Amino acid sequence: MAIKDNNWTIELSNFSAGYSPLAFSDSLTEKGGSGHASAMKNCYVIEDYLTQGSALSNLTGTLTESIQYIMDKAVSDDVSYAIGTSKLFQISSTTISAIHTITSCTEGESIQVLKGYLYYFYNTASEGRIGKYDLASSFTDSSATGLQVAPHPSDKKEDIMVFGNGRYAGVYLANSDTLDVEKLDFGDDVEVADVIYNAGYWYIAVNSGVSGTNRNEGQIYLYDGSALSNLLEDESGVGMFRIGFLYRINGIVYVAYQDLSSTGFIIGYLNNKAIMPLVRYTGDLPTFAQKTLFKNTILFLSGGSAYSAGAIVGELPFQLSQIFDGGYSTATAISAPFGTPIVASTEGSSYRIAKTSGYDVNCTWNSIVFPLSNGKYKGMIDDIIVITKTLGEDASCSLTILGDQATLTSTAKTITGTDKRRHYFNTIGLVPLEDMQVALDWAGGSASNACAIRRIIINGHWVESI
Repeated sequence: MAIKDNNWTIELSNFSAGYSPLAFSDSLTEKGGSGHASAMKNCYVIEDYLTQGSALSNLTGTLTESIQYIMDKAVSDDVSYAIGTSKLFQISSTTISAIHTITSCTEGESIQVLKGYLYYFYNTASEGRIGKYDLASSFTDSSATGLQVAPHPSDKKEDIMVFGNGRYAGVYLANSDTLDVEKLDFGDDVEVADVIYNAGYWYIAVNSGVSGTNRNEGQIYLYDGSALSNLLEDESGVGMFRIGFLYRINGIVYVAYQDLSSTGFIIGYLNNKAIMPLVRYTGDLPTFAQKTLFKNTILFLSGGSAYSAGAIVGELPFQLSQIFDGGYSTATAISAPFGTPIVASTEGSSYRIAKTSGYDVNCTWNSIVFPLSNGKYKGMIDDIIVITKTLGEDASCSLTILGDQATLTSTAKTITGTDKRRHYFNTIGLVPLEDMQVALDWAGGSASNACAIRRIIINGHWVESI
């Protein structure tokens, strides 16, 4: 807050800060800077302005089951693959089609392409299996059998594939056609949560303890890149946390993990043998199938929403934001094999796979709470100036001020006007306030022309109010 004589000014900017550090626990938090949000829904903030998140456009094709995993790379131009609860699918940037019904499959797990073959991991009612597809016409559903019924995260490097198999990590060496589904044994009551390759090592995240809603202990092991030994290189003890996923960006390994004694999950990064926490928010712990890269940030799913964690450039802060809706109530998988994010979701017997397209209007954003009281004085708002990008036709956003711990609401002001960039409001309709919060809502906006906010300037003065 800037103060001069009896007047004060609050300027909201730097929206790329994302959520306030305490937004996960308090929607009326005062903790944070001028651009931090205490709450948001489907908002794009990662480029330092604030606007609507993307809408979703369904891929064309018939979908009769839940998609469990989407490859994050294209196998050939505009061709990638996904696996559902019983089928293997081919996808393009606009379409999805079932290409094979997998024998006895009850749940797809992951997919890797290695040396001209596509390997698909899945579970049956009694065991885990690996299928093999020659990328033309031949499918071998039981290329490998006898795996555990468990999550099967996987990653590859050149001719080597490492994958999770319950208490084991398995290894496949394509050049020698050698498969060992129990190469590394992590012991009883342990399950591999994720596997990635980074800088000469395989990083293997495991959780130990009783599954379900019970507290787990997480470990991250390093395994030699050649995958020939039965010995581990090193480990990082995460502690009494359950690990959701590992992700690599620019040689840094990020970790999503959860403490059951506190609501939500944390995104941190590995620093030698320690995890350094970065951001935290309420929601379901995302899994290995629910992560991808988007503009240098980690794009991941939690519940029915997509989140961004990271910084688009090094000069901006590491942020967490809820960036777009996941589709149906449960978002199951996300990837971006063609650059544009693709998300799969389900609700009851309805299934969806869609890519981001255009702008959503189901978008809201609330600032942190700004204290206005000063001794026996309260703050009176005089006017509000909103600076936007140049607005297109029908671009619109509603602004209200929530006062005194959100018990008072101002007159709504509409930010709109073709080719306008500066918007002035001076009839707010509020009494002197102890505190205030800015609330934005794009429900009346446009799906083709975004209303992008650059700055919000609130001017006021103090009045005596005992």
